Amino acid sequence: MEVKVLIFAEEMTGQRIFSLLQDDDIRVVGSISDENKVLDKITQTKPDLVFVSSKSINLLLRVCQQIYLLRPRSVPVVITEEYNNDIIQKVMQTGVHYILPMQVDRETLVTQIKSIHANESARFIALENTSNVNWKSKVITVFSSKGGVGCSTVVTNLAIKLAQKRRKVAILDFDMEFGDVAYAMRLDSRNTVAELLQEHSNPNADVIRKYMSVHSSGINVLGAPSSPEYADHISPSQIERIISVLRTYYDYLIIDTSVGFNNVNLSCFDASSLLIYVTGMDLATLRSTKKGLSIVNSLVHNEKIQLLVAKEESSRVKVKDVSQALEFPIWQSIPFDNKLALESINQGRPIVMESPLSKVSKAYQKIANEIDESDADEGRKEGIPGLGIFSRKRKNKKGEA
Repeated sequence: MEVKVLIFAEEMTGQRIFSLLQDDDIRVVGSISDENKVLDKITQTKPDLVFVSSKSINLLLRVCQQIYLLRPRSVPVVITEEYNNDIIQKVMQTGVHYILPMQVDRETLVTQIKSIHANESARFIALENTSNVNWKSKVITVFSSKGGVGCSTVVTNLAIKLAQKRRKVAILDFDMEFGDVAYAMRLDSRNTVAELLQEHSNPNADVIRKYMSVHSSGINVLGAPSSPEYADHISPSQIERIISVLRTYYDYLIIDTSVGFNNVNLSCFDASSLLIYVTGMDLATLRSTKKGLSIVNSLVHNEKIQLLVAKEESSRVKVKDVSQALEFPIWQSIPFDNKLALESINQGRPIVMESPLSKVSKAYQKIANEIDESDADEGRKEGIPGLGIFSRKRKNKKGEA
């Protein structure tokens, strides 16, 4: 298979790279040194790979970023005299993953080129084929404007119910200051999102998964930092990168968030297919939820938001009264069982595993059936409706779509 290569470099460097590319399967379609014309040249020549080299690191980084973002079908490959960790890290932050030393010999370079081309061709084919298969990557963010309402409990139990449907599920604990999903599930939390981003500024899926713990249910968990001080060193762009990379691998990413509207949470909102807003039934929580809902409504599409009562108690106000007070429809509610909740915490096992026949577990099953549209029929056999939340519009107060 022929590999078409465009060279971006100063004249002398370009000639040197050209001499290294002499092979029957490689065709150099052009050489250019003007960054203002490189995108047009790519459009004209349609190269498979673009070799990028420059004595100016800033110019090299700008060109890499332009190609990576604006000409994704042409894969940038950096070849540089300064082949060190600092340069490699800076290049990788632009999204470019292929970096080679200028000192490479011709045979090794040709082998590398053919390998890169084969890998990227397979990736492009896979991306094109995703539209023809029932591939449904969903990002579900669980959020509340008040602590203690049960967000982490919702995250863990819902994740397990989806995993029991033979879905590939990952939990991302992005409560950067006080996240405790790993502890609640009794998982090794030595490797967390903090360690991941300290050691890899632009990680791919394979790297991220090395920092995830595996629960007995089959769920992968990326734990929150072990100390609140690490939160300041994690940026929204890094969070967006993790979500973007992992959603190509998992059927469901379920994100636990902190209370409030920090930049990390806002990034999670933007990336979400579904935002589960968790509320309680006491007056203080309802007051906080009403304020928070007005903010969330201004940030994301209304269709994304689903209001969940996580601790429904028959002795308190009715769910319909909660809906009226908040002026927002209640999507689902989970009955509160204090005994089961304590046993779950003490055993380190989510309720749906500790008491699979309980009313609480059945409520999570109902939610999972509604979220996982493709398995709705299975839920109906159990007498639990699967309404397909991603394929219907929210009804208004009159019941009209």
